[in-house]
Amino acid sequence: ISMTQSAGLNLIKYGINVNAIAPGVVDGAHWEHVDAMFAKLEGKALGQKKTEVAAGVPAGRFAVPADLSGMAVFLASAEADYIVSQTYNVDGGQWMS
Repeated sequence: ISMTQSAGLNLIKYGINVNAIAPGVVDGAHWEHVDAMFAKLEGKALGQKKTEVAAGVPAGRFAVPADLSGMAVFLASAEADYIVSQTYNVDGGQWMS
């Protein structure tokens, strides 16, 4: 967040808008490894940690990459030209700011 704010405030004078997306937990192939490590370290069944993490998201599931694309397209569009140094949580309600 601080890097986004600093870069945004320093680069806007050159017509460069800097904003960020802060995703929550995003599902992907990496979760198979993460889940297997938790299974080993915490004695959990395979898939249990992934289920627990997803249950902790108010939306009730992990994000998928497509959940982030709308915000990315918006921030890259002319409609976002006056938005500077902001970080947007796209996380299923996990963090409130």
